[in-house]
Amino acid sequence: MSSSGSPDPKEQQQDKQPKEQHHKELKKQQSKKITEGEADLYLDQYNFTTTAAIVSSVDRKIFVLLRDGRLLFGVLRTFDQYANLILQHCVERIYLTDENKYAEEDRGVFMIRGENVVMLGEVDIDKEDQPLELMESIPFREAEMIKKTNDAARFKSETHKTKLYARYGLTHDFHRTDMY
Repeated sequence: MSSSGSPDPKEQQQDKQPKEQHHKELKKQQSKKITEGEADLYLDQYNFTTTAAIVSSVDRKIFVLLRDGRLLFGVLRTFDQYANLILQHCVERIYLTDENKYAEEDRGVFMIRGENVVMLGEVDIDKEDQPLELMESIPFREAEMIKKTNDAARFKSETHKTKLYARYGLTHDFHRTDMY
């Protein structure tokens, strides 16, 4: 600054140069077009927090855990902003881990309402069958009956907990459809 309090012209020129250079670099970056491969790489690295997070799973085999405890495996064909899903070649699988048994039932094309999805993820098709090799396959109807019996026992237990907690002024959020 000069002694008069006004900015020195040399200082003003020096301040402008870095700003102009920065502005030119920004324009250069904005005008640079990215290839389709770079765009895919960018999307893979970006952490989506909405249904856009499952874009990369389209046309891949996924599993879906539903609120009622059902586990579905199939190829994700499409989805919408509400996470409603369409699975093709869908199979419902029941694991009875205490008994080291499992059962499967073909479901074909299956539409899942997004509000019922608890969790979903991609399946490594090369490793998918490895755990099943160590388990005994049983008829689906038999596994379904065992699961219903187990779910009824769990519902009774959770209902009892809800009553106990209520005595102490606590809440226990559990609904019959929350069997996951």
